[in-house]
Amino acid sequence: MAEQRESSGRRRLPPEIRRTQILDAALAEFSERGFAFTRIDDIAARAGLSKGGVYTHFQSKDAVLEALLELLLNTPALDERSLTAGEVTVERVLDLLSGELYSWCTREPFVATFRLLMAESVRLPGFVEQWRERAENAYVAAVGKMVKKGVMQGHLRPGAATKTPLLLIAPITQMCVRQAIRSESLSQRELKSHRTAYRGLLYELLEPRHIQDRRSAHGVVE
Repeated sequence: MAEQRESSGRRRLPPEIRRTQILDAALAEFSERGFAFTRIDDIAARAGLSKGGVYTHFQSKDAVLEALLELLLNTPALDERSLTAGEVTVERVLDLLSGELYSWCTREPFVATFRLLMAESVRLPGFVEQWRERAENAYVAAVGKMVKKGVMQGHLRPGAATKTPLLLIAPITQMCVRQAIRSESLSQRELKSHRTAYRGLLYELLEPRHIQDRRSAHGVVE
């Protein structure tokens, strides 16, 4: 039926799916070209739509940017209940930080988001701070509760890192910034080397000294 087709012959999709396609395309274009040099035509082409198709959902390029940043502000937080369930061992913390969280924060979608936030901080003051409060602070709070329980259980060594969990996350942020400001992404070899070093650092900061001493006595090195 004609009403089931767009003018170009493409199948008509629900508005929420079209909006998601447009925002995904906008994130890629803004990240690559910068907001000022991106045209609605560029976003439309990447999304597989006509220029009019984009304007059906957004009145302007500014509206696309604002909707995209608002979506980014709603980054889901870590599940604190699952993080603190059961025994919080060094291995569990390392699997989260140097595994799941590290992988997510160094992948291109997140790096592109970070790059966009930095680039448009002057145009839309307050968005970077809001994102930092909703995302970074939420991660720090969740990790903080996790390591606090690990310390109470005797599995983690108390110290500056467990008292200030932002220190545990800082190397991930630093790597994300490096990715965002480079013209080319870091190679998988570079990322693997940094991740290995990060994991070693976490062991040094979190593993109880008596376990470190025992492993050293037996010549075991992580």
